[in-house]
Amino acid sequence: MAFASKLTEIRKSRNLTQQELAKKAGVGISQMRRYEKGSSSPTLEVIKNLAITLGVSTDELIFETSERIAASKILDRELLQQFETVSSLASRDIDAVKTVLESIIIKNKIEKILPGQGKERSWQEDMHEVQKKFRKKASNYSEQEIEDIINEAVTEVRAEETSPERGQPVGA
Repeated sequence: MAFASKLTEIRKSRNLTQQELAKKAGVGISQMRRYEKGSSSPTLEVIKNLAITLGVSTDELIFETSERIAASKILDRELLQQFETVSSLASRDIDAVKTVLESIIIKNKIEKILPGQGKERSWQEDMHEVQKKFRKKASNYSEQEIEDIINEAVTEVRAEETSPERGQPVGA
């Protein structure tokens, strides 16, 4: 399906008029009409704004399902379908899903660094609480800065756990 058709289909599925979408995306109505007719192509910035406004990924807006990057990298079809469903949720729900996913990813990274603690349930509870407090207070940091801080903290904990004063390294 061509971009123009997809744009029209997604706009209508969101119960938006051309006028409403144009206003929300910061595009003139006449330009929006040209996009939907296929007589004009938007810039990358406009595609990004349209995708954000419509609550879809840019992949979903411009690529066929078989061409989407996520579809080619995520082999678990059920997981891919869930991600595609998430992309149509309200932005606050998408943010919540991202936070949960990131917490699980960070927890797994930490468990790889500090395996075999024998207290997985306690570790998960502690990690959840630390993540919650950290995210609340780190709202001015980028995701990369947050990940760097967590990695640095884990490195320090690991160094402390393997220090001569503590005896054997963790998991030894």
